[in-house]
Amino acid sequence: MKRTVRTRFVLMALLLTASILPNLGFEVNTFGFYWNFYRAAVFLVTLLTLILFRGEIRITERGSFLGWMGLLTAWIVYGGILFVASPYTDKSRGFLELFSILCGLLVFFGFSGFEVTDREIEWLLRIVFFLLAGLVLLGYYEILTANHLSTSMFMDTENYVAARVDPHTAAGIMYNVNDFSAILTMMCPVVIGRFRIHCRRCFLDLGWILVLGVLMINRINDANICNAALLFGVLLYLLVIVSKDRRKIGRVLMGLAGLLLVLVGLYLAMGSSGGGIVARWQDQMDYMSVGGGSLHARFLIYRDALVAGFRTGFLGLGPAGFPVYCKQTYTESWFVNPHSFIMEIYSQYGIIICLAFLFLVGLLFRRMYRLYRYGTTEAVRSHGLIGITMAAVYLIVSFAPSSFIMNAYPWALLALLCLIWEHDKCLMEVPVTDRSRGFRTSIHGRPAYEQK
Repeated sequence: MKRTVRTRFVLMALLLTASILPNLGFEVNTFGFYWNFYRAAVFLVTLLTLILFRGEIRITERGSFLGWMGLLTAWIVYGGILFVASPYTDKSRGFLELFSILCGLLVFFGFSGFEVTDREIEWLLRIVFFLLAGLVLLGYYEILTANHLSTSMFMDTENYVAARVDPHTAAGIMYNVNDFSAILTMMCPVVIGRFRIHCRRCFLDLGWILVLGVLMINRINDANICNAALLFGVLLYLLVIVSKDRRKIGRVLMGLAGLLLVLVGLYLAMGSSGGGIVARWQDQMDYMSVGGGSLHARFLIYRDALVAGFRTGFLGLGPAGFPVYCKQTYTESWFVNPHSFIMEIYSQYGIIICLAFLFLVGLLFRRMYRLYRYGTTEAVRSHGLIGITMAAVYLIVSFAPSSFIMNAYPWALLALLCLIWEHDKCLMEVPVTDRSRGFRTSIHGRPAYEQK
């Protein structure tokens, strides 16, 4: 029994690690298809799960996983139809997009079938924490030495864009600097949610150091959207704490003021030769007035994505169809990708898939809030804070990379939140109103969806 439980945990830990470290600096080419650590691990874990635990999988009893797996299955089927029928589909890249969504489905399957213990949940969160620490160290190594992994854009001799990017930036285990900043920012909520736990002082201090380290890497990478997402996540974290205990408002205001001072000082101290964040913002406004600048280009590409969805009757352009659409249709923006996960889904897979995705993210946010508000233990409330912050950061960070669908880590982090919910939902004390007596009572130890 112990070996069985340990095997399940090892498979989930492997899946989580592979999703955060998809390349590990190498790729294997088989007949034109590249296998990396993530793709190999997803299919290995799926195969071992089906062989070793064939009669023990209980997906139908776990509602949060069913919703996501149902959406991804419908997404793949509908994307396959558009793949064949749409004139805008890029067959090569479109196949890779559908394959990435399939890998996301298998990630949810790998997390969904088994019960986990409190200790295993904590260890999965620790894995994210220590991987974040390692990636931050890798980022600073790249910034200081200008040495990069073979899978980064700086080692791609055919990429002209890399020649215009400062080599003293961090691409880490990703291809470009924006993607690396995005994954660091997405992992930070695991650290932020632990600030409330009474643990060793060094662990808490290391958490703050990691968050500040990510802020600095994002600034060096010029990933301002990622820093905005991280700031918003911390702000939401503080507001949620105040909503439960108003006596902490003074402490919360001090924490927020300190964060703002650090962030403003960081941007002023590490500003460009133009004078920092104020000058950079003024430059963007000046560029917009003459129809230039990256901010102006983003607004134009979002407009083009909205128009593209409308022209297809909100059915979508098909897998990897937006770049093809931009090449065939006149666009004022010099971007060819949506630069937003939401716009990417809407323009390529239609409004129904997009709304279903947003609904599930919102539902997950609500469930995490209930864990924090009604959790009976400090650990459960901490898990709720992690989920609240991560769901909020997720939506904003998705505006940073040029394309988000083919990234591995978003699926694993969402699956981890679903796993936390399924484990912790029985550890809530939800107040209900006894209408016959006119006062509030509590129901302890029952899932929220069973409350009447």
